Amino acid sequence: MVLTLPVLIVAVAAQPLVPAEKLLKPLPSMAKEPKLDGALKDLSPATDFKMPATALSQSSALAVKASFRKDTLWLGVHVTDDQVTATDELTVTLFFPGSGVTSRGYVYKFGFDGVRASPPEAQVPAFATEAVKAATKTEPKGFTLEVALPAKALPRFQARTQLALSICVDYADADEGGAVTQLQSCSGGDMPGGPTRLPDELRKVVKVPPPADVEGLEARATGFVGYAELHYPTWGYTDAPLTAESLRALIAGNESIDPVKAKLPISENLTLPDSRPLMTVLTGTDPYSGDKCDAEQEVRLAMYGVKGNVASRVLEWPAITCGLGRALSIQLSPEGHLQIGYSNGSVANFSFSGDHFERSELGAK
Repeated sequence: MVLTLPVLIVAVAAQPLVPAEKLLKPLPSMAKEPKLDGALKDLSPATDFKMPATALSQSSALAVKASFRKDTLWLGVHVTDDQVTATDELTVTLFFPGSGVTSRGYVYKFGFDGVRASPPEAQVPAFATEAVKAATKTEPKGFTLEVALPAKALPRFQARTQLALSICVDYADADEGGAVTQLQSCSGGDMPGGPTRLPDELRKVVKVPPPADVEGLEARATGFVGYAELHYPTWGYTDAPLTAESLRALIAGNESIDPVKAKLPISENLTLPDSRPLMTVLTGTDPYSGDKCDAEQEVRLAMYGVKGNVASRVLEWPAITCGLGRALSIQLSPEGHLQIGYSNGSVANFSFSGDHFERSELGAK
């Protein structure tokens, strides 16, 4: 069927519009640093969150408030409990819903005695846990918890859109006889009325503005990593000049693969035409580590152009697969022609376009 111009215009106009993201009012910012002592009065001005029915029982109740100061989220929790015990525990879960499908929330544990160890399954980085500061204040029937969560203790957050944040607090109240009452500030995993929002001031902790393709920023012990639309690390920033070793730690941490152990010819002396050093990060699993090649496993290389304390990804490509074999040679000409040769005889060629490598058929095998 052929549409005439007027009909085509009507058809296009009839398409449903994608609703714009609801603009949230950010948490109030405090004029001065509060004293971390468990008293919640100095968190003013603060937002008192709505509590669902799940935050109340016959013997206990939850109340949660939050405020902001510079790069730190301040959280205040008031627990009403007729009998506080050492096994009673508060769980605080933080998650930025708009930070990407591969991002995950951070889970922190507290008691009337302060910060407790997060469960291993939470996979909260050690540097994030160490950045959390908390204080408690006991009362005749309950206690208050005051928590300071700086940017390093927050999960991946949005690089450009509003910093919508979900804050959920659970309280496990262990009663006499072993019964445990669970109180929850979130109903069905969602805050009543939707997420709150952190002020855009949080992003000032990253001193160098990330490129336009970065959608999410995630803290590391030594800096921040930027994630693009496909949620793969594409940018890195630290407070000190980057080296090949520190770049691998920044981008991939413990998941980084040692090039020597992987038997890959990764040179640390490659230079891009714009004079930036070219450094490589390896991740994945060697498919040849077993008795036969595992087609579901592979090692990938990500190449970054580095300038001082900033790294920008210029190529992401297979390094070891069952189909290609193992990369045996990686050569880069002064003009920006990159050639990767594999053990199965194939060669991948690339040309540097100014900010990334593009696949080229020149000399391809």
